[in-house]
Amino acid sequence: MTDNQNPSPEVNSKVYTLYYAFFLIPLMITILGVMFFFMFKVLTYETNTPLDYLNDVQYGAATKRWQSAYELSKMLSESSSLETLNNGFHQRMIGVYEHSIHDDPLVRMYLALAMGRTGNEKYGEALMVGLNDEDIGCKLAAIKSLGYLSYEPAIEKIADFTKKDKSREERLEAVIALGNMNDMSVLLLLKNMLNDEEPNIRWDAAISLAKLGDRSGIDIIVKLLDREYFSN
Repeated sequence: MTDNQNPSPEVNSKVYTLYYAFFLIPLMITILGVMFFFMFKVLTYETNTPLDYLNDVQYGAATKRWQSAYELSKMLSESSSLETLNNGFHQRMIGVYEHSIHDDPLVRMYLALAMGRTGNEKYGEALMVGLNDEDIGCKLAAIKSLGYLSYEPAIEKIADFTKKDKSREERLEAVIALGNMNDMSVLLLLKNMLNDEEPNIRWDAAISLAKLGDRSGIDIIVKLLDREYFSN
């Protein structure tokens, strides 16, 4: 092999310099950066409890309050989180909810959903007050949560939201909530809703009746199972 076929030491030196400068060193920096990031995440990781989120709702900054209320409502949908709640927590959340009438509507809305997801009837009276809220999101959350609680004292007020002068969203949420009440007194009202001009209300009325063991809406449910009908 001739000298022309062997790279000179100077060429080899340049190759190694380029290799280290443009590949190996950047790769090492990237790996160290990723390791530092994960170490930082591990060291700063905190496991928030329902009480932590409630504290943030009560005392946090404006943007943090509604985000914490959202996280609280999400956390309380998990049964494992409910085991940590006590009477003091319930009373405090009711107080925070009552004062949230003057706060960002998102805070009040997510608090209402959080209370409903506990399944605890202690929140029933406070949520009934929420039915009078001016903000539509807060009102819908109160209706939904009273349905979650199967809070029978609210049946009459929720039934009022099925009237024609109410918005489509209010009427739909009311029909769903009434189906969760486990009370046969709502059967006639739900049967009437099977003829509503709004398809979603008819469908949910049929499903609510089925939950209560009534077959009046069976034809509508069968149509819902027909993919062609559903797509149209």
